[in-house]
Amino acid sequence: MTLKKKSLIVFDIDGTLTDSVKEHQKAFREALFDIGISEINSEFNSFKHHTDSFIVKEIYEHNQKSTFSTEMKKHFESCFFKRIKVIPFNEIRGAKKLIEKLQKETGLAICYATGSLRKPAEHKLKSIGIEFKEWQLVASDKIYERENIIKQAIKNSSENYKVDKFEKVISVGDGLWDLKAAENLKLEFIGVGATNRELLLQKGAKRVLKDLTEFKV
Repeated sequence: MTLKKKSLIVFDIDGTLTDSVKEHQKAFREALFDIGISEINSEFNSFKHHTDSFIVKEIYEHNQKSTFSTEMKKHFESCFFKRIKVIPFNEIRGAKKLIEKLQKETGLAICYATGSLRKPAEHKLKSIGIEFKEWQLVASDKIYERENIIKQAIKNSSENYKVDKFEKVISVGDGLWDLKAAENLKLEFIGVGATNRELLLQKGAKRVLKDLTEFKV
């Protein structure tokens, strides 16, 4: 008999599970140059949606004055992943051990929702030894908005864990955009990391952990 999962934890990846923010942004910028972009707004936080798919589309269309086609998107993804796949990412302290522990919890379900494109996200999780099913990971390849990425991750989890509605959904992330998305979706939020700790607390986060060794449901 399979015990019903009562709660769902939705994990961001960059800066939350993997120490990859700087490397991700560097590879992203370099991939933009690869597809012919000469002027880049490096203030990625200023974009309406903090996702790879939305940011590259906005930068490309503003810079090139033309539509970001499906073919160009595939070209960018290829350039970006070529740079990411050679990087051996490290975990945020406690990440792998925490995920392994949560996977054994009978009443808990876990999934991953990221603003990253999918192949880079898969590489990051595999780099730190986290195993996952395909449906557990939702990235920004086909979805621009973080809220909709999280919604799809929750929907996938409901369908695959056969739960009509989870009693509790907790979003775990390191950035202000993670907090805002959780608030917009009326989800509980747990922040991770020292980089944005003060900002997250100022903006209403109730819990911000130093790293994932401090994580308790």
